[in-house]
Amino acid sequence: MWAFLLLGACEASDSGRARTAGGSTGAAATSSTESSSGAEASTSATAPTTGSDTTDAGGSTTGAASTSEATGEAGSTEGSTGGEVLPPYPDLSLGPYPSLLAMATDSMLSNAESLDTSATYGHSAGQGYVLQAIGELLWDARAYELPQRDALIEAALGEIAELEAADDLVLGGGPGFGLDEAWDAFGDGSTNPAFTAYTWQSGMVALGVAKIARVLEDQAHPSAASVRAFGEALVLRWDDHYTTVADGGYWWYSTQPSDAIAVHNTSALVAMASQILSESGSDASFAERPPAVADLLWARMSGNPTAGYSWNYADDGYPPAQRRAEDVSHALVTLQLMREARARDWWTASQMQGVAATLSQTMWSDHPARLHGFVDGSEGNDSEWSWSRAAVIGYAAHGDSPGGDPLVFELGRSLLFSSYLSRFERAFEGATVDSARALALALLLVHRPAALAEGSTWEMEAGDGDDAVPAAAGGVRFYTVDWAPPSDQDRGLALPARTSTAVNANLVVDLPDGTDGRVLVSLVYAAGTTGELQQYDGEAYRALGTLPATIDDEGTVRWMRTSVELDADRFDYQAGVPGANVLLQLTHPEVSVSRIEATPL
Repeated sequence: MWAFLLLGACEASDSGRARTAGGSTGAAATSSTESSSGAEASTSATAPTTGSDTTDAGGSTTGAASTSEATGEAGSTEGSTGGEVLPPYPDLSLGPYPSLLAMATDSMLSNAESLDTSATYGHSAGQGYVLQAIGELLWDARAYELPQRDALIEAALGEIAELEAADDLVLGGGPGFGLDEAWDAFGDGSTNPAFTAYTWQSGMVALGVAKIARVLEDQAHPSAASVRAFGEALVLRWDDHYTTVADGGYWWYSTQPSDAIAVHNTSALVAMASQILSESGSDASFAERPPAVADLLWARMSGNPTAGYSWNYADDGYPPAQRRAEDVSHALVTLQLMREARARDWWTASQMQGVAATLSQTMWSDHPARLHGFVDGSEGNDSEWSWSRAAVIGYAAHGDSPGGDPLVFELGRSLLFSSYLSRFERAFEGATVDSARALALALLLVHRPAALAEGSTWEMEAGDGDDAVPAAAGGVRFYTVDWAPPSDQDRGLALPARTSTAVNANLVVDLPDGTDGRVLVSLVYAAGTTGELQQYDGEAYRALGTLPATIDDEGTVRWMRTSVELDADRFDYQAGVPGANVLLQLTHPEVSVSRIEATPL
């Protein structure tokens, strides 16, 4: 087990330097700690009836949100541009889940109702997730008709009021957030007292508040100024806990001098909050430090655009011998900073190419529910099952990165389905998810690549005309001679599926003639053994990717979704059938497939 802390290079005053920004004066803020193992806490299979998320020291959620109906009025469906009729905000499906938008909004409202830091101090990071999710969706939907827009704004303001009611409990004065217990984050004996301010909890809240402030400012909402002032105060509290180095700078891990360490994901939270505030009416000084935080991260990374990159959890201020690659759970924030850096042209398309390679090659393990444990591709332990659930956020943020790869978006959708929605048997309609997964849903909606803006181009569910020879090119189907008739099958979730009747059962992707570009294929399947998905080239089958046994961390066979890319050398298997008919085979002795999807890029 490894412990993390930020040991310090900076002067450790607990009083924030007063700095005028947008009319507010800064007070000290606190950050939250991360778990001593650096691991995302496991998510329980059963949603607690209260719907509350408990948050570990690393800000990870432990428990799914309540499945009770979200309350609140439907709210206005008009955008912030006036009373004109706007187009509806485009929805997105995921396998059997017809509406990620409904799941996202219901989850935001449900979690907002359940979480309250003023009543349960450990909820601060969870409320930060909720605010970030609401802020992301509302900002992206400002030119669209959005159901429950007003209810979401009301919920966000309620969350902020609850957070403000508890923001003064941290040592040295607020606003800020931390833990209500003593904790030695890095296992070096420098135990911090209870209510130490940490950049994790404080930054999670600050980033959420900043995203809400941006929305309110755009709408000229009467609460815009007060919300922005709260966000400014949360960032300014860290003014005296920032270190400048030759390659950039970083905000400390906590307000304690022993924690003046460059932990990239916690510093990134304050950086992103500060940058968004600077773009939402705050003083220009809020834009000074965020680029330096991104510069420091880049200076400490290794790799190249083709092979991908690696970076450490902690660098400056932490003993070099104890540094190690960041785990995929905490990378959910660091990856968001990279995406924000690209959006502002601090980073280039070439850098995003390398980030995409990291996500699709190094972190991806070919198991859609369990990534490699660390961003350098190294293995961790059984906690990777839960770490992977948080990592969806990082994948979703890079779905539309300029210079990136749309495959990352599909891998993110498969990861969310396999590691969380199927694993915890979330209902196809009416389900809610916990606060971290609500942010993942929001980011998937916001960051879809153009080719997948409306979901997969072609989808086929078992039994739904899945054996018909196409009348026109373009589609997916079962090669039914190798498959039993469709039937409903229960793998935790009940889905219609066909089960193979022979080893090496086949599927077909029917491409329009002249489809020479990339094609992504995704399957919802269940199998008790590991096999491969292969493509016939006219002479032999070539492996496209592993189809691992869909056995979860408790040993149960469940539905999972995985995504691969077709080989460029495509043989037309069925002359006389419209289009280029690409033959695929699954090498399992027995496998059930519920859904086939394909999308040309």
